[in-house]
Formats: sequence, structure tokens, C-alpha cells
Amino acid sequence: MGLVVTQNLVTVDHAVREHLITTVDGNPKTDIRDCGLKVTSLFTRIKSSAKRSRDRKASLIGDNCPLLYALKGKDGLTTNITSIKRLAQSGSEILAVIAAQTQADTVVYMPSGYSLSRIVASRCAAVFNAELAHDVFVKSTKMEAFDMIRKAEDNGEISVEERKKLQFRLKTADGFPLKVIPVEYRHLFTPLQLNPAFRGSVTGRVVLVDDLLATGRTLTVAKEIVQAMNGVTSVEAVCLFSDV
Repeated sequence: MGLVVTQNLVTVDHAVREHLITTVDGNPKTDIRDCGLKVTSLFTRIKSSAKRSRDRKASLIGDNCPLLYALKGKDGLTTNITSIKRLAQSGSEILAVIAAQTQADTVVYMPSGYSLSRIVASRCAAVFNAELAHDVFVKSTKMEAFDMIRKAEDNGEISVEERKKLQFRLKTADGFPLKVIPVEYRHLFTPLQLNPAFRGSVTGRVVLVDDLLATGRTLTVAKEIVQAMNGVTSVEAVCLFSDV
């Protein structure tokens, strides 16, 4: 019930226990974040085994979620159609379990340069019998992130040295991926915003969808924005892959 990484190929193998629980047994994983947001993840990520922890190079592959990177074609990782079919089959069964305990009127996906969150959200909307709201959010830009760093320094939340380190991390990144920011500083950043061009409606019981749960900062900000909308009665979230 896990993943096998051979060179750059990531495959789903239900017989092993590495990286991810890929079967219905052991999934989904439900978590309540500090902000009170309920997050249900289809697939549960697991901590590195002792052997993999000793192999630092292997443990760094795909940021401890190699299948996500393979599905996105990042870091040179790939997967195959057999593994995708296995994951899709398990995912459908797990999503049915989630649907039995979820009431939703609107599904909203997080913005991404990849289509994975939108694909998962589309599937959720169909199974939940809910409306899928498109392009509700946009990602914050790198320039906006630099402004957030300067504001944090002005407010006394970080020192001059911390500001310089954060600026360097951001400068060397492609765009504004929140993952380049150390966990202890992520609360200083707003990784997404309401899309000024959005003209649809988000109402009733809302389910936010993202592909990966890390610190939950993106979902926390999304929850705050959605809760302020007229007609929204509740907000929870579904992720493809859980935190560790």
C-alpha cells in the first residue's frame, strides 16, 4: 500500500509501505487545523522509514511526496498509466467514503500552475453533487510576496537578517511557491487572493480542494476569504495527499 521510486519512475505498489497509503484501508485521513478548518485527505502520507531516512538523497526526492511531483512532471519524476489507474481506482473508493460524510453546495479549488487541484475538485463536485466554482482565487505574485516581507519587518515581526534571508529565498525561486518559505515564517504570507475577475457565486456549504496538505496556510487563507462571502454557511476542505 505504497510507492516505489526507481530512479525517476514513481509507481504505485499496494504491497509496500513507503511514502503513501494507497489503499482504501487506512484512508481517508481527517484533521482539524488550528484555524478550525476540517481537512479530509484521500491519501495518507507516511513518515520515512529508518532506511529511507538514512538515505538522504532518496528522502528528498519529490519533497516526501514523489507521486505528486510525478503527476505534475516536476523534478524529473514520472509515473505510468498502470499506477495512475491504481491510484484512480483507490481514489474513487475513498472519495465515496468521504462523500457519505460530507454535505456540499459549492466546491472551490486552489490556484496552481498545474491542473491537478482542478481535476480533483471536478471529481469531488460530481460525487458530492455540488457546483464547481472556477477561478475563484489567484496566486499572490512574487512582488506582492516581497511587500509582505517588508511589511513584516516594518511591524517588528522579523529582524533585518531574517528579512534578508527571506528575500534571498524568494529571489531565487520561480514565482512565489510558498514551499520556499520556512514553516515558521509562512503565517506572514498570503499565498492567494480573491480573483478580481471572478463573477460567479460561492454559497452554502463550501468544500475547498487542494492537491497537497503541508502547513495548511493556503487553505487557512482561502477559508478566511470564503467565510466572508455572503451566503456561505460552512467551509471544510479536501486534499489529495495529507500532511505527514
